Amino acid sequence: MFRRSIVSHATHDVIISGGGMVGAATMASLQQLRQRLATPAGLPTPLDKLTMVDVGRRPTYDPNNIFHQLRTVSVTPVSSKIVDSLGGWKKLTTKHSYYRIAVRHEQANGPLLQDSDRSSSFFINHFLGNKTTTQPLLEFTDLRKPVGFMCYNAELNTVMVEVVEENMAKEGGSAKDALHFESKLENIKLPGKAVVDGPLGTATLRKGEETSEEAFKLVLGCEGRGSPLRDVLNVSSLQHDYSQTAFVCDVRLQAPSDGNVCCFQNFFRDGMIIALLPMSPDSANIVFSTTPEHAKKLTAMTQEELVAELNRRLHDFAPADIPKILEVPEGEMKGKTVRKQGSFPLRLNVATNPYAPRAILLGDAAHGIHPFAGQGLNLGIYDVCALTDVLEKAVRAGQDVGNSVTVGQVFAGEMLAHTTPMIAGMEFIKHAIYGAPGFSCVGMKLLNETPILSTLGKDAIFQVSSGAAFAARHPDCFLLE
Repeated sequence: MFRRSIVSHATHDVIISGGGMVGAATMASLQQLRQRLATPAGLPTPLDKLTMVDVGRRPTYDPNNIFHQLRTVSVTPVSSKIVDSLGGWKKLTTKHSYYRIAVRHEQANGPLLQDSDRSSSFFINHFLGNKTTTQPLLEFTDLRKPVGFMCYNAELNTVMVEVVEENMAKEGGSAKDALHFESKLENIKLPGKAVVDGPLGTATLRKGEETSEEAFKLVLGCEGRGSPLRDVLNVSSLQHDYSQTAFVCDVRLQAPSDGNVCCFQNFFRDGMIIALLPMSPDSANIVFSTTPEHAKKLTAMTQEELVAELNRRLHDFAPADIPKILEVPEGEMKGKTVRKQGSFPLRLNVATNPYAPRAILLGDAAHGIHPFAGQGLNLGIYDVCALTDVLEKAVRAGQDVGNSVTVGQVFAGEMLAHTTPMIAGMEFIKHAIYGAPGFSCVGMKLLNETPILSTLGKDAIFQVSSGAAFAARHPDCFLLE
């Protein structure tokens, strides 16, 4: 079979590689920025031709597909504001609010741990006692407004692609945007030094047997952890294999009286972490960070065995607080009965310089992190907002959108500003809990119960985890208005 090659004479202002949540949000954001840059005379803008390319099919959310409701994301108030400004928030059918986060640790709360193992020193024993407690070691509550929202990844992705398509339809022929699904970029070539006005980057766009040669001013890598553009950039990075697997599943609950508005997270001395994330008044999503061997055992368990194991790790810690799991729902898939469950490996991979001339990495392509704090997608959404802010200032100053100094370098600084505190904080917590569980429990207890520490410490954590600190850095970005 012959391959047909086409030479494209048009230059793309921006090519977005990856049509997931971050890629689609980036496209929608740049479409809005183009409208802000438009002149009454209708003169061309530096964002007239936007193109998004993705190897997969166009995302279509199906609430009856059990695997479309398997991967979830915790969306912060600031992220929800950004998605709302893009036009996507009102389209979501699932955005379950939660108002409380409760953290427990096996050292103090585990019902099966021997009392003699709870405290190994007088200091720890004085604060924790040597008996189990059902009270959280650390708790965040805000009854006035949601701490966050739980959404389905598949629905969020579909909604943002719909927003992009609606923007294209509204602009009609005035814009030259394009979406290419089941396509990919190959042979990406970038300039070898800092770019001001040229040369442009080039790539081969492949769709099935057809190929075309494309030129671009800026290419954005939004493909996720396995980003091909990241390989092209060959950037240095911080990497760590946690030697863990995340086992995920949906569960049906004995409906709690509060409407199921709390995220529960239990830590274990052996490094395992389990989270129960509320999705509706009587359902939740489980993310269990465990060993690969244990994840396989969980996958192979019977319905009764799995429910018992999950309740032992969650409900039994605090029967009056953590809701009881009744079942892991099952459904039909290709003629077979399957459970709502899955798994994926956990690794840290953070690019230290997520840019090059005419190229920038965003989202998981730039910073793949551990999911226990639920901040992965939020950091990607913050990337979208920060890049939009940087590009608007650069364009209004007459700069090239692919300039590696006024765009790439400035954006990298903004990315580090909102990712570094979160990643450093998560790594500190993980190492403290695993390396010295007793002392980490004391720290959480002091933070939770000492008035001045509770006020200052929790406020500082909230500033970062809610996105408020990020929003404060970008007061002029139209997505946060």
